[in-house]
Amino acid sequence: MRIKKSSMQRWVAALVLALAVAPCARADEASKRAKVEELVSVMHMDRMMDQMLEAIKGQTEQAMQQPGADSMTPEQKKIETDYQAKALQIVIDSMGWKAMEPQFVTLYAQNFTEEEIDGMVAFYKSPTGQAVLNKMPQLMSSAMQLTQSRMVDVQPKIKALMDDMVKQMDAATPKSSSPAAKN
Repeated sequence: MRIKKSSMQRWVAALVLALAVAPCARADEASKRAKVEELVSVMHMDRMMDQMLEAIKGQTEQAMQQPGADSMTPEQKKIETDYQAKALQIVIDSMGWKAMEPQFVTLYAQNFTEEEIDGMVAFYKSPTGQAVLNKMPQLMSSAMQLTQSRMVDVQPKIKALMDDMVKQMDAATPKSSSPAAKN
């Protein structure tokens, strides 16, 4: 009987300890989430998401201005405009900051320690951090243009390489019988 009582006492002690630690873990998690929310606020992530959605809207509008749009009837243009508004609303509802913020907070909380989050908050609150945030969209746009201009130079080289490979493959293909005939 003594063994059962001792075992029961250890089990109760473990349960009490677990119950005592759980609120601390929840408090630490709440503290971390609050810090992440501060981080996304000082990073102006809501503004970044709005800019991204505006870019998507601009691309959509540009795509709708394709050849043939001038030949549409007023009714067709209205249908297209209505479609565009509905499609954009779906994107906003799915990818707008209100929809994405909880997931972003969770991602940051899962991937960074509280100390790292504190460091990022301090950085992004600083004048240098704010300069990074303000200049990053233009920097990324310029980098994208640079990459696209390089692709213009690379594409003919890749095409020439591919043409050469096709010639080599043709030369390496037996002329007397087709691969299907061998099977």
